[in-house]
Amino acid sequence: MFMASRRVLALKILRDLRRRATQVAAIAATVLLGVLLFVASYDSFRNLDTSYHHTYSRLHFADFTAAGGDPVHIADAVRDTPGVARVSVRTQADVPMSIGGTKLLGRVVGITGPDGVNEISVATGRLPDAAHPDQVMVEHHAAQTFGLPPGSTLQVFDGTTWHRLSASGVAWSPEYLWPARSRQEVLGDPHGFAVVFAPQEQVRRLTGNAGADQVLVEMDSTATQSERDQVMRLLRTAGAVDVQTQAEQPSNAALHEDLSGFSELAVAFPALFLIGAAIAEYVLITRLVLAERPIIGTMLAMGARRRTVIGHYVGYGVGMVLAGTVFGVVGGYFATSAVTAAYTRAVSIPDTVIDHRWSTALIAAALGLLTGAIAGLVPAVAAARVAPAAAMRGDGLRPDRAGRWSRLTARWYGLPVVARMTLRSLARGRRRTIATMTGTVLALVLILASVGMLTSMRSALHIQFDRVDREDATVITSAPTNELATQLRSISGVTDVEPAALTPVTLAAGGRSYPTTLTGLMPDTTMHGFLTPDGSTTRLPDTGILVGAAAASKLDVSVGDTVTVTPALGAPRNEQIRGLLDEPLGTFAYATRTTATDIGGAGLHGYLLRFTGTADRNTLRATVTGLPGVLAYSDTRAIQDQMNQFLGLFWAFIAAMLIFGTLLAFTVIYVTMTVSLAERTTELATLRAAGVPVRRLTASLAAENLTATLLAVPLGLAAGYLAAWALLRSFASDMFTLGLSLGLAAPVLAALAVIAAAALSQLPAARLVRRIDIAHVVRERAQ
Repeated sequence: MFMASRRVLALKILRDLRRRATQVAAIAATVLLGVLLFVASYDSFRNLDTSYHHTYSRLHFADFTAAGGDPVHIADAVRDTPGVARVSVRTQADVPMSIGGTKLLGRVVGITGPDGVNEISVATGRLPDAAHPDQVMVEHHAAQTFGLPPGSTLQVFDGTTWHRLSASGVAWSPEYLWPARSRQEVLGDPHGFAVVFAPQEQVRRLTGNAGADQVLVEMDSTATQSERDQVMRLLRTAGAVDVQTQAEQPSNAALHEDLSGFSELAVAFPALFLIGAAIAEYVLITRLVLAERPIIGTMLAMGARRRTVIGHYVGYGVGMVLAGTVFGVVGGYFATSAVTAAYTRAVSIPDTVIDHRWSTALIAAALGLLTGAIAGLVPAVAAARVAPAAAMRGDGLRPDRAGRWSRLTARWYGLPVVARMTLRSLARGRRRTIATMTGTVLALVLILASVGMLTSMRSALHIQFDRVDREDATVITSAPTNELATQLRSISGVTDVEPAALTPVTLAAGGRSYPTTLTGLMPDTTMHGFLTPDGSTTRLPDTGILVGAAAASKLDVSVGDTVTVTPALGAPRNEQIRGLLDEPLGTFAYATRTTATDIGGAGLHGYLLRFTGTADRNTLRATVTGLPGVLAYSDTRAIQDQMNQFLGLFWAFIAAMLIFGTLLAFTVIYVTMTVSLAERTTELATLRAAGVPVRRLTASLAAENLTATLLAVPLGLAAGYLAAWALLRSFASDMFTLGLSLGLAAPVLAALAVIAAAALSQLPAARLVRRIDIAHVVRERAQ
């Protein structure tokens, strides 16, 4: 009984891998990228989530924020409920501010104290001194934007007079890790929003509010879902108009929206590389098995067990990916630290938690090794099943009889010989053709999924700022007057002025609620466009309101239904939904100014401005805010500039994905091509001996691979569109509505990049064809 020595078989594997060094290196590089991306992205995702929750836990971030009703009564209703850890009441209000000559609509928030909910953490300076009622803490992002170190001054308007305040320090808040005013304004003019914190008594004086207007509830970490549901019911039963969960809180929702997309990328993109590597390995090992069938037959005939044969060829697969897996895990270790630190620094997260988890490294290593093992398993099992006598005779190694397609193409005498050889080879080498096409599809999925994010975001910005928000700036005034409107129209660079009203409201129906902003506009407004979910436009109704489709979905209402509109500091009022809107950024409600005025509440009044294309926006900001009666100013286009600056970071990501996608296509096509050459050595040697030029043979091989690539391009584009759509769907919410918009340039450039990779992989073909030893092949065939 013959038993193959494991040591001999291991040496054989090493020898064979060295002979195919370039092919193995290409596969190993692809596995390295897949493993590295998985470790870096998945561990970074978990680190970011841990960093957020570390800050939330340290500062006792509220699980529920209730607004409306009697806060003291609502707080008493839940204070002793099982699962409740802390309850606080406070005052919060949006008020005009003036910081360094810039007027804006800011926010004053009450400090809940050391044992309260939503504590603040002092970054620099100190908490306000009770003996100095003019002191406030400035939120970190506002301090960075406006350059407000401790000791700086700012002003707050309480509805009657301006109060001059001093910044005692700079603070972090769990509510503003991302500086979002609301779920509708997750992105905004950085100079149009600022948050300051002050003792509760000071907040009442600064805002003109008689008492608290919010209840904050923190649950125990061990609280059950039923206990949380009970607290939600008690808050509403006690009179809360709106209850916002921690998941719905604007800053937290925005950050976790980003994390959600991050987590999907952490799995999807590495999977593409590992699948591509597996395909290339499968082709290579299948070729090896076919070439060694006589050896396999001899081993089996001499007593080798079939599991030994299977283990041997699975060993080829593992050997090909081993180095790539190891270096991928190591590279991912260092990349995790860099990615986590860069992200928390860019978003200004106070607590950065960097953990390198052994579980992630082990999973990544297992994925890399399994890629090689599975790729080798199928041909290995086929090798073990071969009958020893048939394998030793070489049965199955002779070329198959020409099929119908081959016989048909052979008669197409009008085509050049190279073209006929290409068409015949595509059908005869189905395995090679399918592998090449699959590599092309995977590469296009990788590229289009990445590029689709960028182009769709740009399209959303175009829709938002060219078709929806047509104004260039919003001005908040103490009281709209004809004199102020005339002054605004007279400013150089201002082309149009329209009055508007902004009212924070809560929409409610069927026990559900949704806080948003009701904007009151002129019936024939030219400052705002109203897009419906079907892509058409509509106008403001004379009565009733228009509502964002996402809000209607949350409230489970539709056109014609009635919702209860409760304005801030106003009485509830029933209004009919006259239409649904689909806007990329935010979910708002709209009505005529007459309807908005009838609804009432603590609304803000002002004007929408439109500028000339050459207007100096900084000069206009200074000129407008210098007018008497102007309380706040917000540049609508600043959000577009901020988004464009943010998208600049995506270009590096997109460029990397283009390179990686091209590399993926190159690897699969290159390995397939070299295997094709090895399988057709006898055929190519015969053609060379017959006098066929190397150039013609090379052209035939290149044409075959490029044709397979071209055939796969439509499938790859379709799969890429689907992947890009699915990726964007992961970001869909009432905060963002991103429709897929790839345009024509992106798919064309992606296809050209993959075709270029396929063409590049053909360069070694001529050298390999020239290196064929015709005499050696003839001797082998004669034996």
